[in-house]
Amino acid sequence: MMNIIADENMALVQEFFGDLGNLQCYAGRQLNTQLLQQANVLLVRSVTQVNQALLANTPVRFVGSATIGADHLDLRWLAQQQIMTTTAPACNARSVVEYVLAVLAYLQEQLQQDMSAKVLGVVGLGNVGHLLAQVAGQLGFRVIGCDPFVQRQGVTQQPLQQLLSEADIVCFHTPLTKQGEYPTYHLLAEHNLKYLKQGAILLNAGRGAVIDNVALLAFLQTYPHYLSAVVLDVWENEPAINVDLVASIDIATPHIAGYSLEGKWRGTEMIYQRLCQYFNQQIKHKLADFLPVNHQVLIWPYLSTIWQNYAALLRKVYPVEQDDQALRQTMCLDTHEARALAFDKLRKDYWPRRECSAYDLREVPIANQQQMANLGFKLC
Repeated sequence: MMNIIADENMALVQEFFGDLGNLQCYAGRQLNTQLLQQANVLLVRSVTQVNQALLANTPVRFVGSATIGADHLDLRWLAQQQIMTTTAPACNARSVVEYVLAVLAYLQEQLQQDMSAKVLGVVGLGNVGHLLAQVAGQLGFRVIGCDPFVQRQGVTQQPLQQLLSEADIVCFHTPLTKQGEYPTYHLLAEHNLKYLKQGAILLNAGRGAVIDNVALLAFLQTYPHYLSAVVLDVWENEPAINVDLVASIDIATPHIAGYSLEGKWRGTEMIYQRLCQYFNQQIKHKLADFLPVNHQVLIWPYLSTIWQNYAALLRKVYPVEQDDQALRQTMCLDTHEARALAFDKLRKDYWPRRECSAYDLREVPIANQQQMANLGFKLC
């Protein structure tokens, strides 16, 4: 019988894996070697560091991480041990992109500026960054990018310093790396924060330590009106995040950009499929078996541009300020430990946010129907 140890916060873990063997679930930050003494399979999220210290002298032969990133996995050591390791690339890319655009739709209202008239700079053109560049381009944004590892058709690439100086909106979507020719740890820090364009919007929904949080706070305190807005969904030292930085920025959320219902559940499905293939098990479940029907219907807003219409719809789909308010409320807790626990609880108990694909959209003019279908909506 297969013995499976899983992060208790992995979405649908019981539904997908419960009939494959003996499944036991624990808090991801509490997983340890002792718990894994009888385990063949380990299922994690990004909060668990999977390395020699965790897995040495255990029978684990399969590690599945329901995440798009792998910086919490010691891939080299796992490969040396011939431990099958899989992630869920692009599982929540659409969710993160809709988070970014929901943020811009909100800031458009707050700043009274047409966001689509701005230059969007995307740092990191992997699955998420590339999708953001594609969708933003469809919405009328001019997009520039920076990624030394890939070339993307239709995206003009620039060195980071030049992108920082030209982009009106700067979004980071890189993995976190400390080695190699192009490490991303503190990619934005004291030495180059000054290159950001005055009045720019800075957004990080990738990895927290890609931006030096201490340097960013010092910059904002020294130049409080230099940037139009700062948005952070990811933080250094999660869950013990910087209270002063939260207070200094415009939108602060608890690492939930990719936490749409579809994004979380799709990641679990991808890991389940890989595990079944590896152990020659029949695939019995699929995501569609579990997704609830969404009965909400949206009506075309009849605004002037494709972006204005999309932004108005997205404000109804995902009012991102609610997640900001929820995190700020936890900053009032008395102790460092209480705030850290509250950060994790916000993620564990996150509300069932749906992607645009869960919504029926009506009264769309014929000229806009293909565009809205491409953006994920169901037309009826």
